[in-house]
Order: sequence, then C-alpha cells, then structure tokens
Amino acid sequence: MLWSERVETFTLKNGLKVHHQPYPEAISGIALLYRVGSAYEKVGKTGIAHILEHLMFNGTARYGPFSDYVEAWGGYDNAFTDRDITLYHTVVPANRLLHLLELEADRMTGLTFNNFRAEKSVILEEYLLSENEDDERLWTEVFAALWPDSPYSNPVSGWPEDVANLTLGDVMEFYRLHYTPNNALLVVVSPHSTEEVERMVEETFGAIPPGPDVRPPNHGPPPYPWRKDVVVKLSRPKRFVLAYRLGRPSLRYNTALNLFTRILDLERSSPLWPLVEEGRLVTFNVRNYEYEGGNVFAVIGEVEPDRDVPRREIEEAITTFVPREDVLRRVKRMFKSEFVFSYEEAESVSVNIALTSYLFGQVPTLRESLDLYSSITPEELVEIREGLRSSPSVLVRYQ
Repeated sequence: MLWSERVETFTLKNGLKVHHQPYPEAISGIALLYRVGSAYEKVGKTGIAHILEHLMFNGTARYGPFSDYVEAWGGYDNAFTDRDITLYHTVVPANRLLHLLELEADRMTGLTFNNFRAEKSVILEEYLLSENEDDERLWTEVFAALWPDSPYSNPVSGWPEDVANLTLGDVMEFYRLHYTPNNALLVVVSPHSTEEVERMVEETFGAIPPGPDVRPPNHGPPPYPWRKDVVVKLSRPKRFVLAYRLGRPSLRYNTALNLFTRILDLERSSPLWPLVEEGRLVTFNVRNYEYEGGNVFAVIGEVEPDRDVPRREIEEAITTFVPREDVLRRVKRMFKSEFVFSYEEAESVSVNIALTSYLFGQVPTLRESLDLYSSITPEELVEIREGLRSSPSVLVRYQ
C-alpha cells in the first residue's frame, strides 16, 4: 500500500503543518519537528535547545513524565537536537494515537521544567563523554572553520561554561518563543483515515495560539581561505575529519550526493582504498550531513601515529575518480533496498518524512523516491565531484 499512497497534508489555522502517511499495521508513529536547534541560541546562552529537549520528557502541569505513558501503552519514544531542528518521535498502538497527540500538544504549552538543575548536570556529563569518546572536538572545529560567522560554529550541546550558567528563565523564554504550532511540523503515520487524523489533531492542537514568526539564523558567505588545516592538541589516536561545505539546492542534488558518498565509502571498491593498501590510511568512512545551511561532506579516518594525514592524496582521489556505471547500479540497489526496508518501521517513516519535508519542502511517495534514485546519472555524480574542487574545506586532526 505504501508504494503508491501519497502523503496527505493539511494545515491548522494556528499554522501547524501536518503530514499523514497511511500505514497498514495497527500502530501509529508520530514525528514532531520544531524548527529550532542550537543555531538559534544567543551568544553566551548556548546549550538551551539541548537541555530543553531533555526537559520535555519530565512532565507537564497536567500529566506526569511523558515516557511513562508511552511505555505503559507498549510504545517507545526518543528525540534529538541538531543545529537547525529538534525532533521528537514516538510509536504507540494505533488505538492510542489520540492520547499520544494529547500528551504531545500538552507539552507544547504546559511544560513544568521539572529537574532543571539535574538536567544541566546530565548535559555537562554528556559533553565531557562526547569530547572523550565521540570526537566532539573534531566536529566543533569543523563547523567553526566552515561556518565561522554562523552559530553553526557552536557545539549542539553548548559550551560547558554557558550550560553551567544557564538559568531557568533562559530556558523558559526559549521555549515560549520557539515551541509554537506555527514553528512545528507534525507527521502522523497510522492506519486511520486522514479525516480521522485531522479531527484528532484539531482536537488536541487546534486551540493552541500561534507564536511570533522567528527569523532563521544568518549563516554568512562561504569562508576564506578555501582550504584550512586545524590541529587539535590532544593525546589521542591520529583521528581526522576532512570536510567540505557544499550547497543544498534540491532533493535531486542531495540524492545524487548521497549516492556519490556511498560509492566512496565502499571500502575495496572505493578510490580511497589504495591508500589503505599503501598504509597511508588505517580506516576511513565517507559521510554526508544535511543542514539548512548546506551539506557537510566528510571523509573521517585514522592514520598510524607516525604518519601524517594524506590530505592531498585523499582530495585527488575523491575529485578525479570516474564513477563506473556498474558500481552506481550496485549502490542504487543498496539504497533502494534500505529505503524499502525503512518503510517497514513506522518510526523511520515518520522521521524520514519530517526531515525531507523540512529540508526540501517535498514529500515524495515511496515509489517516487525509488524512481528518483533510479534516475540519477553518472554525469550528476561528476558534477558533484567537480563541485568539491571549488568548495570550502577543512582538515581537522588530532596531534
């Protein structure tokens, strides 16, 4: 059924935009995306978006902790904060959809901010762990170099000194300004009819007044110089990130970029693999990260302690290779198989629809998405390869 059924869209009078994807199973999944993340924070007040995400699970004046209800119904929930957005996603039995929407609408307006001090401590612990285990320092330097005049240069979890000094008033002001229906996008995946879903959403969210229009952050022009090298002075293995700042013109462009990225990540079929065989690299991964301000295309890897990062050789490999049609066909099959598999889970369907709608203003059907992957040509991958040559880039490495 999902192969052909189009997502239905409606908008409440208060500005809440809603997508409904029919789903054949007796479960419902929702994704509520707020158009606010760490990039919307003020200087000296970083970390608010992330701490607010934690507080959203601690209960409202009307209900207790959010997850207690979801777990009691046999469901599960989660959330994440990024630079542009904060997204909450939940799955429950289909007969609990109305109750779930009641909880979600209630915490849009009735948050009590319970355990504020405790959550600050959790955030600070997360920052220290990510710095030691997840190379947060590398990524902070990547964004600071590629977006020097943008709040993207702040870590998503905030600077620890800012988090330590945040007040409850700071968080409450941020919540009232950004957690409004006209600043949100709701995706519902369910076996209910769209008419039923619209009635439930109107019943739960319809009376919430809209908030003020919030201007998105200014990310500034691409940085100069085009190529930068940053050394992070830590006693760590020789980890590195070579990252490029690319544009985000269209869904088609990003589809081609994701195929391009996967080809480079194919280990022995990758043009980067000879650097492993020669001992110039120990490991590598190639990833693309999508943001409102553009894409971050990155080669992430490790070299032996006595070797330098072979930046010139990596750049030559990724900007000169000719994508073979047989490899492109194989990668297309991989993507399409993964995409079809993702549609078996209500959670991944709701999150994918929310992110695609937010970034590109489009919600293609499963069939349209598969057709899009099929239609990407080798020439489009060559255009991406050529674009990397003139894009801002930064190498961040441990020393």
